[in-house]
Amino acid sequence: MNVDICNKILKSKDKLVPAIFTQKQIELIEMYISKKILSNAQKTYLYSKINKKIVALGFMSYEFYINNTNIIEKRVEDAKKILIDVGKRAFVSGSFLYSELYGDIDIFVISNRRKQYRCGKKQYICITESDLKKPMFASAFECSVANFRKSSFEVERKISKLEDNLLAYQIAINDILDKNEPKTLRYLILEYNLIIKNKLLNSYELYNEYNTIKNEIVLVNNLIKKVLLNEYSNRYLYDVLVKFTKKLNKNIKKESANENLKIYYDVLNEIKNESRKSKV
Repeated sequence: MNVDICNKILKSKDKLVPAIFTQKQIELIEMYISKKILSNAQKTYLYSKINKKIVALGFMSYEFYINNTNIIEKRVEDAKKILIDVGKRAFVSGSFLYSELYGDIDIFVISNRRKQYRCGKKQYICITESDLKKPMFASAFECSVANFRKSSFEVERKISKLEDNLLAYQIAINDILDKNEPKTLRYLILEYNLIIKNKLLNSYELYNEYNTIKNEIVLVNNLIKKVLLNEYSNRYLYDVLVKFTKKLNKNIKKESANENLKIYYDVLNEIKNESRKSKV
């Protein structure tokens, strides 16, 4: 329940009883705020009856900002209720807003320190104000329901380390082969569009691009080729991949040529050869 609204109710209780709340309900709110132990019956009454009134007051107390037109209308109202419960500067994003089928509900809370926790389907991601400059969080905000306006800022456009992109690619291929969600693929898609196409995908656009290629190894291979060949100099890319492909080749011989190693080797060897031609 929203602590700020509860405190406002207690400060104005003389005006609210009996018009909106009963004396019993006010006493229960006082117990909740002072963190006294509540019985199961009191908890049920608090969340099933009293919280409905608190949420309704929250709709009058907060301004909400709908950042995108692809959000399902009913989910907007659900997101507003979540933000009222959070009671801090926050925004709701992710597939919950624009897909009939969804996994978690991603709730980003502006905080002084970073942390992450979950409650049922709700995934709370505490981020700092400056984190909104990072592409992944900026992308999430661009398709969200928020209780604050985004201040103007430049999204960070730093090129990732080559080893980080190689690792993201390898993990994605492993996940596809193992029939798992290749989550690291999102970072490659986002980086490719931001650095090479000069476009920040919002989370809805990222979701659609991700679903288009997530099970297609050929498309993932094409993506990593574009990322590597466009983000790094040919000389640097060639020098790194010469050493990397040599190690891969040794591992292939040792490990009876696992499918994933063959895929890495073939793709990275092709990129190495192309960077060599361009270098020459």
